[in-house]
Amino acid sequence: MHTLKIDNHQLTYTIIYQKNRKSVQLKLNSSSHLTITAPTRFPKEGIEKIVLKKRKWIVKQITKLAAAAANPINKSVCDNAAILFLGQPHILKFMSKDTHKPPVHLEENQITLNILPLTAKDINATAEKILKQWYIHYATNTLVTRTTFWASVIKVNPKRITIKEQKTRWGSCSSKGNINYNWRIIMAPMEVIDYLVIHELCHLRIPNHSQAFWQEVGNYSPHFKQCREWLRTNGALTMAIFSCT
Repeated sequence: MHTLKIDNHQLTYTIIYQKNRKSVQLKLNSSSHLTITAPTRFPKEGIEKIVLKKRKWIVKQITKLAAAAANPINKSVCDNAAILFLGQPHILKFMSKDTHKPPVHLEENQITLNILPLTAKDINATAEKILKQWYIHYATNTLVTRTTFWASVIKVNPKRITIKEQKTRWGSCSSKGNINYNWRIIMAPMEVIDYLVIHELCHLRIPNHSQAFWQEVGNYSPHFKQCREWLRTNGALTMAIFSCT
């Protein structure tokens, strides 16, 4: 384990060497630890130079992680907790179990879990499992619906839509025309969700991030820059809740 100081921030960092890697990648795991992936035999002095060159980016990421840690939203799944859904904080309420009601009920800015009575030991773990399944189900329906809509507008035909659990990507489009989405995007506002869908569908026409690609995205998502900024700013917050495997 190595240490370094960037501005007023003390960081530890780990270097992982990979045989087939061609470039150095930095990933801030927390506000105090950095993981560096580098090609085999890449000199340590060269890595440190890259880290120093990226100091502004590192400080910016530390600030974002600190803000997410201080944010009361998405801290835990418990009664009266605030959780993010469709870009807005919702209050989570635990209610007595009623077989005539669904396990999860959405109403205005409240999400009710119909799960009581449970022991104090089991309730939060059970609530997290049920709520995560509900999020994934809601995200799947929303993303399939929005993809169908925007595909008809853009006049493209995705082959397959898959909803995944991803740590670092919001979506992807394969060369075969298959589209993958991260279900956590359901925590974002609908405009941001639509931007993600449009982004991936536009890759069916232009499989890169050239100027022509961004012009195409802008034709359907005029505020895509603000949407990208929302994801950059709130990405850590969306990952702060539910286990990510």
